[in-house]
Amino acid sequence: MSDALADDIDTLLSPWAETMGADRTAYTHHVLRVLELCDLVAPPGTPRPSERPEFRVAAVFHDLGIWSAGTFDYLPPSIALAETHLRETDAAQLIPTVTAMIEHHHKLRRAGRAEDPVEIFRRADAIDVELGLLGRFGVPRRAYRALTRRYPDAGFHRRLVALAGQRLRSHPTSPLPMLEW
Repeated sequence: MSDALADDIDTLLSPWAETMGADRTAYTHHVLRVLELCDLVAPPGTPRPSERPEFRVAAVFHDLGIWSAGTFDYLPPSIALAETHLRETDAAQLIPTVTAMIEHHHKLRRAGRAEDPVEIFRRADAIDVELGLLGRFGVPRRAYRALTRRYPDAGFHRRLVALAGQRLRSHPTSPLPMLEW
C-alpha cells in the first residue's frame, strides 16, 4: 500500500478528527487494512480496488456514523456522509455503488458474485472485523498478520466490543442493528 493512499485516507478522514478523538488511529488503520484486504480478495484480473474511488470512499465512510452520529446503528448516517461527500466532489455517479457497499458490508451471506464491489468489500471488512479468525476468503493468515503489523489495531476491536456492550444494554432486542442476512 502506498504512502499516497494512506495520505489520501488521512485527508478524507481529517474533518472528523476531533469527533473521533482517540479512536482516529484505530479507525484509520481499519480503513487501510480493509482496502488492502479488498486487493487480496478481489478475483485475478479485477482492477485493484484500493486504487478505485468507490472503494476508497466506501472504506472511509462505512463505519464513520459511529462517531459522527454517536450511534451503533451507524449505517444510515455513514451512507448519508458518503453521499454528501460524493455530491460535493462531483462523483454522484458513484452513489449507488458506494451506498450498496456500505449498506451491505455486514451482510452475513454473499452480497453478489466474487467480482462485485459489494461482495469484495463485504469480504474484506469481515476478515478484519473477525481478526482473520473465521472466513478469510483465500487470504493467507500470514498476509493478514502482516497487515496488522503495518496497521496495528490501536484499540479498534476493543472499541467495537465496548460499543456492542453499550448497545446490548440500551437495545437488548436489537444489539447489532447493522447485521443483515
